[in-house]
Parts: sequence; C-alpha cells; structure tokens
Amino acid sequence: MLAGGLTGFVLSGAQTLHSALDGVYTEVQAERGRQIYADQCTDCHGRALEGAYESHTLVGDEFTSDWEGQSLLALFDRIRITMSGAEPGTFTGKIPPPLTREQTADVVAFILWFNKLPAGKTELSTKAEVLQQIRFETPAAKTSR
Repeated sequence: MLAGGLTGFVLSGAQTLHSALDGVYTEVQAERGRQIYADQCTDCHGRALEGAYESHTLVGDEFTSDWEGQSLLALFDRIRITMSGAEPGTFTGKIPPPLTREQTADVVAFILWFNKLPAGKTELSTKAEVLQQIRFETPAAKTSR
C-alpha cells in the first residue's frame, strides 16, 4: 500500500508545471543578463529588445504571444543554439561568441525581467529538465483564461 502511494506522489511531482509568473529568476541574474545582452545581442536585437534588421523583437505583445504557453526550455534552447554567433555578413556588428548555459540562463532572466515578469529568490536553472517544467506565461494571458 505504501509503495503505491509513493509512486503516485513521485509521478505527480514529476509532472508539476510552473509558470514564469512564479518568480523563476533573480534580479541579480537579470542584471548579469542585461550586461551579456548589451555586449552580445544589441547589434541584432536593439538596445530596447525591439528587434533590428531582420531580427525579431524580444519584448511586447508580438514576442509574448509567440512564446505564450511554451516551456522556458524552448526559449533557452532557441537562444543557446541559434543565437550563438551569426553567419558572417548577416549584420553589421561583431560576431558574438557562443553563450554558455549560464550566460543563456542570465539572458533569459533579463528577457523575462524586461517583459515585466516578476523576479524571485532562486536563479533560473540551466538544466533542461527544470526549464521544461516552466511555462512562459504573462499576466494578460493568465487573466484572459
């Protein structure tokens, strides 16, 4: 009887989803992300995350509606894999070096902060299994349900 009860507990714990509205990063982490973004991302995405050249915006309704309901792992991997340097000649600035997993988490924290999602007491994880359990959610989308 005890084994069955524990199995149910483990399964329900493994399926627990969190929201980006739960404070999944710290302000200190977002500040580190701001620095990384300023050094490596502004040439393509603009100083105010508004997008530049052919790069998409990282702020506002267009951005949040594209990511609403997806896991933070999807955003993390998009940044880590596809923004880790650019093809020569695709933009006017320097080609940034690939980001580490820690730097990517910091940049995601900055993007969350810039989009007015609340900070918390724990830094955003770099682990795929943790990021997979966090949904990108905004206050507007949550109240419209």
